[in-house]
Amino acid sequence: MQLIKTEFQRKLIVSKGIKVYNKDTMCYKTWNDIIISLPKKTVSWCCKTNLTAQQTKETTFDLEILNTNGIDFLFNHPILQKRKNDLATGVRCPDCHVCWESEDRSGQSHRTLYTKSYESKKLWTGEFDYDTPLTFIELELTNKCNMACVYCWPPLSSRWQKELKQRHPDTEDEIFHKVMELLSEYFNTTLAQSPFINISLLGGEPFFTDHMYIFLEYLSKFHIKPEQKVSVIITTGMSFPTQKFKKFIELIERTPNITYVMQLSGEAIEKRAELIRWGLDFEKWNDNLDMFFTESARLTNERLAIGFGCAHSCLSLPYFKDFLVYINNKMKEHEYNLEIWFGVNYIEEPQHLSISMLDSHHADAVTEQIEYMENEMPNIFRKDEYITMLKSLRNQILNANVTPEMKQNASTQFKMLEDRRKISFKAEFPHFDELVK
Repeated sequence: MQLIKTEFQRKLIVSKGIKVYNKDTMCYKTWNDIIISLPKKTVSWCCKTNLTAQQTKETTFDLEILNTNGIDFLFNHPILQKRKNDLATGVRCPDCHVCWESEDRSGQSHRTLYTKSYESKKLWTGEFDYDTPLTFIELELTNKCNMACVYCWPPLSSRWQKELKQRHPDTEDEIFHKVMELLSEYFNTTLAQSPFINISLLGGEPFFTDHMYIFLEYLSKFHIKPEQKVSVIITTGMSFPTQKFKKFIELIERTPNITYVMQLSGEAIEKRAELIRWGLDFEKWNDNLDMFFTESARLTNERLAIGFGCAHSCLSLPYFKDFLVYINNKMKEHEYNLEIWFGVNYIEEPQHLSISMLDSHHADAVTEQIEYMENEMPNIFRKDEYITMLKSLRNQILNANVTPEMKQNASTQFKMLEDRRKISFKAEFPHFDELVK
């Protein structure tokens, strides 16, 4: 065993340079993904993992910790190294139980979907190496948000905080600038030779914080080589004033060597969308979508790409074909011919919103969605990965084991939400009674 570079690092879990591959447990996300939450002041790796209370404590930072441990705290944390060791050597680490449970039910999970995707693109060999850099950097910039999506929670949504009468502090300026300093260092050292770098800006709603615009200013100063492919993905609920988007366009025009992707949050249309993403104004969402298509087509060389972040739940999935038809028609309306992608994501927790709550006959609706994507949506959609995910969701529905206790919990949770918001899910979701009875 060798000692890692700093005292903070303790010991190398696997000796430097060793390459291991165990297809049953290896996970692209663990070797590539980091999530830095600035409002919560935590670091994690993969949004589907669940850390214990002690692990959460160990991965929570303040200014002193960042000043003392620097990059190592974020990118070489002992918890991350332990997870790498487990997955590389065939151990199902408990942090990843969401994927293990999904695989045991259907043979598929976020782990298998992401790993297959990146192996097919030859972006990752599946080999373990201590020196493999984390090149997908997710930054939760703020908890300011005008929406309270049904599956979100107060630490990441100020509207949820208001609804539940809670208060969670937003990002501190000192923390933000320190993390920017460390990211700049990471870019200019560890990532100097990396061919692919992806940065994802999340919220809350990124367009509601000045930190997003300041970050883009920082990014313009990072040393990015011409041969490097750098993408900035901004996940947005699309319910923000037009002038904020115009300010964003002005900034990205100053960084011509970076591709920007607007990941537009949505998986339903009209009233269903407004109930799932509470606070959403679908008319405004539609107007902003038109604006995105126009600006994307105007900026040459695919400088501004469009994607859709569809968070499938037991509410939305049966009606997802309506969303696909809507997007397809929008593209035809704008004569849009640039590549569009759909993010691979679905809800497993909280349980009452998970795909596994659906009765087996809803697998037929998913089959229709697959057929529509295959036969009706043009090839400019990056649809192969998404079709694979839909097939996985169909299997999950067919193999689900919904207990009376799960139904009772769903009934309780939905009733509380309906009472607080003075809404009715049954009015817009014909299958709603199935979820709670």
